[in-house]
Amino acid sequence: MIHGHRFLFADETGLQQSYDALYGSETEDAPLISVSQTADRSFLTAFPERSVWLPLSGQEGKYLSPVPFDKMDADSPWALEIKNVLTLLWEPEKANISYLKATGYTPQRLHFWILHTFFPMVLELNRTYRMLHAGAVEIAEKPVLFSAPSFGGKSTLTDFFVRKGHPLYADDSLAIEKQGSRYLALPAYPYHRPYRDPEVLGYEVQNMAKAHRPVHALFLLEKCEAKEKIAITQCKGIEKFQAFHYANFINFSFRKKERFDYFTEMAKHIPVYKITIPWDKERLAEVYEAIVKHTENGSI
Repeated sequence: MIHGHRFLFADETGLQQSYDALYGSETEDAPLISVSQTADRSFLTAFPERSVWLPLSGQEGKYLSPVPFDKMDADSPWALEIKNVLTLLWEPEKANISYLKATGYTPQRLHFWILHTFFPMVLELNRTYRMLHAGAVEIAEKPVLFSAPSFGGKSTLTDFFVRKGHPLYADDSLAIEKQGSRYLALPAYPYHRPYRDPEVLGYEVQNMAKAHRPVHALFLLEKCEAKEKIAITQCKGIEKFQAFHYANFINFSFRKKERFDYFTEMAKHIPVYKITIPWDKERLAEVYEAIVKHTENGSI
């Protein structure tokens, strides 16, 4: 499944065949999201609210809405235009994503923008789940999250865990479902990018996590000199909140207070640890062993 949902690519048989080969009948009970091409451009003029062009995964994107962005709710349609690539339209009453092709359209780009960016935004704006920008793997059936500033090493570390046989929860965007005081991690999609090539989902991951499990811990990665000691310390106070701030997936200003309140509450229930990461790939195995030992035994 993709963030707890199944997909039907109605007009791209190649994408649908790949999807069916990955999932088969495993997702029959999951909510269905339809993806279909449209030639109807009327929504472009019917959506008067426009953002400025913003940098998105090596491209420029613009948000479109029929109502002011701060008035959007779960029933509001909205669209994302990727300059010279495509425009994606969310139609909540149909649970449908329509796409309008531009000159640079390819099926691969459609696949990337829906899985990596657009559908996670739909889930966040609909308040279906909270989306975190984090790598996440399973250690002894416990979802563990990696948070860091940009280029902080979380993709490289996530890749090391995946190659060691740990199930992947998320390469980049992780859905969180709140159940009382528990925060469940949902598997994202079975692709992983060790390095941030734009508009590429990465290689296919065979060992994808299956279960929705409570988040065990979040590790905040902190770079250090190549020869320094690897240290794990528990975060408190503002430092703990900062770890969730780095893991924020979407930065719409009208969601700022809601996002702050959510992270503040989540930080009360999820332990956060800072781990120093020597900036030397030859020492990744040591970092790996430290995190596994800490997760399994609660100590280093």
